[in-house]
Amino acid sequence: MKTPPLLRPGDEVILVSPASHPKSDQWKQGVEILESWGLKVRLAPNALSHYFGFGGSDEERLSDFQLALDDPNIKAIFPIRGGYGSSRILDRLNFNTFVHHPKWIIGFSDITAILNHVARLDIASIHGPMPHNFCQVGGDEALESLRSLLFEGKIQIEIPSEPENRLGQAEAGIVGGNLSLIVHLIGSKSLPDFAGNILLLEDVGENLYHIDRMVLQLKRAGLLDHLAGLIVGGFSDCKEAGLSVGKTVNQIILEHTAGSQYPIAFEFPSGHIAQNFPLVFGKKIKLLVNADNVQLTD
Repeated sequence: MKTPPLLRPGDEVILVSPASHPKSDQWKQGVEILESWGLKVRLAPNALSHYFGFGGSDEERLSDFQLALDDPNIKAIFPIRGGYGSSRILDRLNFNTFVHHPKWIIGFSDITAILNHVARLDIASIHGPMPHNFCQVGGDEALESLRSLLFEGKIQIEIPSEPENRLGQAEAGIVGGNLSLIVHLIGSKSLPDFAGNILLLEDVGENLYHIDRMVLQLKRAGLLDHLAGLIVGGFSDCKEAGLSVGKTVNQIILEHTAGSQYPIAFEFPSGHIAQNFPLVFGKKIKLLVNADNVQLTD
C-alpha cells in the first residue's frame, strides 16, 4: 500500500465536485480553513457547475477529477461534498499517473466509492470531513485531527466503550465507509477485499429495514466472514418505518455478525455527524476495544 506524502505549508490542493453540487456557500468556510493551514486552494473549473442534482455533467465532473489526479502541482484532492454521482465517472478515470505519484483524496458519504476504488489500487486515502462540512458545530476536534493527519501523519482516537461492543484487538487496514455505497459497489472492480481488514460502516437517513437488508446482503456475499475488526460509525436519522424490524442498528449488526470473533466498536465518531474523525484507508492501524474504552492508533 502506497501512502501519499504528507502536506506542507505552501502546497496546492484542489476542490472538485464528483458527486452532487454544493447547495450553499458553506464550502467557502472550508477554503478559509485550508488557507489558514498554509495551503493554496484551487477551485476546479467545473466545481460549482450544476447539472440537475449533480456537480456538473458526467463529462465535466470526469474532466475535473482527471485534472486533479494528473496535475503534479496538486498535492491533495478535496471533494466539496458527497451526495450522489461519483460512481458514474469511476470507470472512465485514468489512474495511471496517480498510481505512480499518489496524492491524498479526502472525503466520505458518496466519496466512499472513490476511496474504495483507490484502495483496490493499493493507495491510501482518508475517510473524513469535506470543505462543505468543515465548520459544523461540534466538529472542531475532528477537523484538528484531519489537519494533524495531513501534515504530521498522526492519528490517535480514544472514546468510551459501548455496552454492546465486542472486546478484542486488531491490527489491519481500514476499508468501507457508507453502507449504501458499499452495497452499491458489490460485484464491481471498485470493491476491495474485506478479508483481513477492519470494516467501517456508517449511513444517514435510511429506514431500519433498509439497514437490515443491506447488512444482510454483506453477510450473504460473505463480506463479513473474515474481517479483522468492525467499526460502526454514526447511523444518523435511521428510524423505523411502516415496515418495522424491531431492532436497533446495533442489534441488526450483531445479529448478522453472530458467530464471528473479531472486535466490534459501536458509536464510533465517523460518518454523517459533527465529530467525523478522519481515518486512513489502507494503512495498517491498531484497534483496541476494551471494557472501558476504544482506542485507534497508528
